[in-house]
Amino acid sequence: MKVTNWIPLAIICLAATGCAHCCCDDGRGLFDGFGAGAGAAHDRPFPLGQVTDSHWETMQTNAEAADFIFYDHEFRYDTRTHVDTAELAPGGKKKLMQVALRLEHVPFPVVIEESQHGRRPELDEARRQTVIRELNRLGVTGADGRVVVASAFAEGFTGVEGENAYMSVLGWNGGNGGGYGRRFGGYGGFYR
Repeated sequence: MKVTNWIPLAIICLAATGCAHCCCDDGRGLFDGFGAGAGAAHDRPFPLGQVTDSHWETMQTNAEAADFIFYDHEFRYDTRTHVDTAELAPGGKKKLMQVALRLEHVPFPVVIEESQHGRRPELDEARRQTVIRELNRLGVTGADGRVVVASAFAEGFTGVEGENAYMSVLGWNGGNGGGYGRRFGGYGGFYR
């Protein structure tokens, strides 16, 4: 037999006898460098979910903070005089109760959505004072320091954008070829 045929056999024999564990300075053997835990710590993959966990936690925190925003539609609109008011609408009153219960347990401010382009600062301040007064009435302390006027986190939709979003859910794509649910055998029948 040739000498080159003995090299793989010699390596296997050394590994089987335990000599492979003394080949590396860090205590790893000749064959321990292969597999899932191989390489230096900075070369190993992160545990499942570790990289994305902070992203999802940030998203969750932002969603919780959004619970403390009083939007324009949560205040009454006087249909007789066609004027926005600082009085809370029924949905706003219900939200105020939820905010009052949770406020002492969270670090978020209570945000009053600013009027469009900040054009009505007197209305914004009147709404702020209404929410402060109602929170104080419900026993919340320090409401004056927690209620602020600011723009909402998310910008609103225009009517056209809302309609387009709704129609895209139904599968209508503006007539650019077939759509989900718009042709024979599609979801929802012939035309939906």
